[in-house]
Amino acid sequence: MKNIEILAPAGSKEAFIAAVEAGADAIYCGLKNFSARSKAQNFTAAEFNNYVNYAHGKNVKVYATFNTLIKQNEIKDAVKQITSIAQANADAIIIQDLGIANIVKNYFPQLKLHASTQLSIHNSYGVSEAEKAGFKRIVLARELSLQEIKNIKAKTKAELEIFCHGALCFGVSGLCLISSFIGGLSGNRGMCAQPCRRRWRVSDTKTAKDGFFISPKDLDLSAHIKEIENSGITSLKIEGRMKNPQYVYKTVKAYKMLVNSTDETTIKEAKKLLSSDYARSKTTFNFIQKSKDIFTPDMPKQMGEFLSEIISIKDNIITLKTQTRLNKTDILKAADSKADIYFKINILDINKTSEACEIETDTAGLKTGMQVFKTADGNFEEFLQNIVKNTEIEKKEFKVTGKSIAFPRFKKTESQGNLFIKINDLNWLPFIKGSPSLCHPELVGGTRHPELVSGSRSFNGAMLKQVQHDTSIIFTLDKENIKHVQKASEIKYFELPPYIDEQDLAVFEETINKLKSKEFFLNNLEHFKFFKKEASLHAGNFLYVLNSFSADFLLKNKIVDFVPSIEDDFKNISELAGNGLAGRAIFYLSGFPALAASAMTQHCELSKNKNIESLKDTFQVIHRNNKVTIIPQYPVMLFNKKKRLEKLGINKFIIDLSFIVPNKTYLETVLNAYYGKIPLQNGCEFNFERGLK
Repeated sequence: MKNIEILAPAGSKEAFIAAVEAGADAIYCGLKNFSARSKAQNFTAAEFNNYVNYAHGKNVKVYATFNTLIKQNEIKDAVKQITSIAQANADAIIIQDLGIANIVKNYFPQLKLHASTQLSIHNSYGVSEAEKAGFKRIVLARELSLQEIKNIKAKTKAELEIFCHGALCFGVSGLCLISSFIGGLSGNRGMCAQPCRRRWRVSDTKTAKDGFFISPKDLDLSAHIKEIENSGITSLKIEGRMKNPQYVYKTVKAYKMLVNSTDETTIKEAKKLLSSDYARSKTTFNFIQKSKDIFTPDMPKQMGEFLSEIISIKDNIITLKTQTRLNKTDILKAADSKADIYFKINILDINKTSEACEIETDTAGLKTGMQVFKTADGNFEEFLQNIVKNTEIEKKEFKVTGKSIAFPRFKKTESQGNLFIKINDLNWLPFIKGSPSLCHPELVGGTRHPELVSGSRSFNGAMLKQVQHDTSIIFTLDKENIKHVQKASEIKYFELPPYIDEQDLAVFEETINKLKSKEFFLNNLEHFKFFKKEASLHAGNFLYVLNSFSADFLLKNKIVDFVPSIEDDFKNISELAGNGLAGRAIFYLSGFPALAASAMTQHCELSKNKNIESLKDTFQVIHRNNKVTIIPQYPVMLFNKKKRLEKLGINKFIIDLSFIVPNKTYLETVLNAYYGKIPLQNGCEFNFERGLK
């Protein structure tokens, strides 16, 4: 049996050395830009080159993380960084952006492509399509069970990689827009502000509770190594580029000991190492069975080993009651979880008594009752520092040579203006068909708007120019709606959800095959697999077009047009439009977008029909398709930006009625706003004006 690769994180030079010394088979790390952990220390191009050389000298592979979405004006810098990664002889590059994947495939064939977990690949169709796109290894979504992984592996020869240890995200990676929605800090661009670690309040009409309700425990699959070894997995990935070298060394060492080991003493020693990783408490998530104990409502952060509450404070001496042996060089942290306040305790002296431990400190703000945690072992830290100190990294002069690439050219297309109305509830149809603005017997199949003919008419004294438009309905074909598809026979457009479980592929395939002559909006690489014959295909917003290369990838894969990323800003959209893509764009003008999809459905505090709110933000919680979906409290409303978009040449728009109880009043209000009859700006603009970071 081929040994499973142990893949270590390195967010700093010290962590990199710790990983090598602990026996890692491979290390993944990022450069200063375009990395999903932008807040880690990361590496300059020269540092990356030197550390790759050091690792290769130890027979350790290095994978460069380039797992973010790239804006149009960042392409040249992105190519320069990819050039430096290739010149440093990295063993692979981990990619999210499909346009960047195409650049690497065409201009840097020496770099092996790994599909990031940010691509949300979670079934065999996704793996198959990723292979077609040039990826040699696929990092699977963390939501998968062992059985699902085995089923996927049975259908592919591609290398598969899974996470085995470290932090979990509440939402499916690559489908979470919450941080971006709150403040423009996109998780898809390495800027996530970690809103899931906030204190939130969940409420319904009767009760309200405060806590860290969407802050999951850390993943730990160490008890299931034998099952993993028999699954065909190529690589076990340890999360932790934001973690310290001590965590990296201990977790890598432990998993290296566990792989292919049956010695009880070795296994016991490995588990002891993992028990002192000073991270959050652990869960196996969905790996064996759906865990009912995923969250830590009382504590959001990786606090480490709990020691004691502060029993007393007197003359700068705090007293703890703990059996753990402490040293002056240990790192301790105090927590007031209710106030979400944390203090690093500066240790001046320690006195251990038979009953307690007295710590002299000059840290201000500490109070009786605060919980105290040990987050790093001082002696172990000294051990690691000596390793780092005695490790010589040869510093070579490194100059990145220029690399020119040809930007894609798009033939300018003149498109007929079109309004798409998106629904996930067929009860909207009577209101849409009966709308005085949209009244037409063949509306659902797409029709000319009867009111909008050449000329102009008066509304409240204002003369409005009339424009001829088409109007069409998009019906979301998710797991719940698929059984109603016969009732939607008049509808021309269907949208596929970004997450389809492996066991549901067959029913989706069967349904899609029955919907001949229909057109589909795709939201994941996997969706291309459904269409073996010619079909009219459109890209939904979760296929993320932020640059012309990703647009080019989609258009060459028989996509007709695309919905620009909902989190994008006007400046970037303008640049895409200026590159000849205006006629291909369908702009999301209004609705309640899905900001996160979570498979962590076993949490009682996120029961049906509840809001979740922090001090600053409030969201709605929707239970649908065995997932939790987070949507905004108020809709995105960009009707007042429509004229600016039309000046760019964009004249196809979406009004999204998903997650709204069907009602005539709401429909007529948004239609009147769309046609400029009334001003409607009481929603939010997402990143349109403030910018996407």
